[in-house]
Amino acid sequence: MEKVLVAGASGYLGRYIVKALKKKEYWVRGLARDSKKLDTLTGCIDDVFIAEVTIPESLTGICIGVDCVISTVGITKQKDGMTYMDVDYQANMNLLKEAKRSRVKKFIYVSVFNAEKMKDLKAVQAKLKFENELKKSGLDYTIVYPNGFFSDMLDYLEMARKGKGFVFGSGEYKINPIHGEDLARVCVSAIIGSDGIIEVGGPDLLTHN
Repeated sequence: MEKVLVAGASGYLGRYIVKALKKKEYWVRGLARDSKKLDTLTGCIDDVFIAEVTIPESLTGICIGVDCVISTVGITKQKDGMTYMDVDYQANMNLLKEAKRSRVKKFIYVSVFNAEKMKDLKAVQAKLKFENELKKSGLDYTIVYPNGFFSDMLDYLEMARKGKGFVFGSGEYKINPIHGEDLARVCVSAIIGSDGIIEVGGPDLLTHN
């Protein structure tokens, strides 16, 4: 049985990944700042590692015995005074260094679709910087590029309920968001897959309007 570390296990996507891993009978270690955040995943997580991913010393030994790391670590809403470079780049670098130290077989990182076309965004700059380091690390890797989550569409729903919405351009840009459960299955399949890059979206093509 392969052992997998999920960094970001308490987050939206991380929770689905943990459940998908357990369905495939993987041994799962979940990383969280607070063990209480993983209470709803009881029975799906075999080992809980409490640490602050932005503090490298707290991660010592996190990858011991682990075959694969799946990281969804990144800022979704800015808080705690952390920057994108602190989290999307440096926190993932802290994990990567531990993975290399423990000779982990594979590192799977969840980024964002069309990252190369959005280099002017600070969040994307941090993600791309980490991706470059991952590619040079010598580890087997897969970078997953999802085209947005259905959960992100809640902002549009709230605007619609209030009677006024804001969209990009004319509102005719096309998107095909994916559900977290579907994306989780893609991430888990990447453990034994050979693709270094996976671009993925949902089956329905929509406009912002």
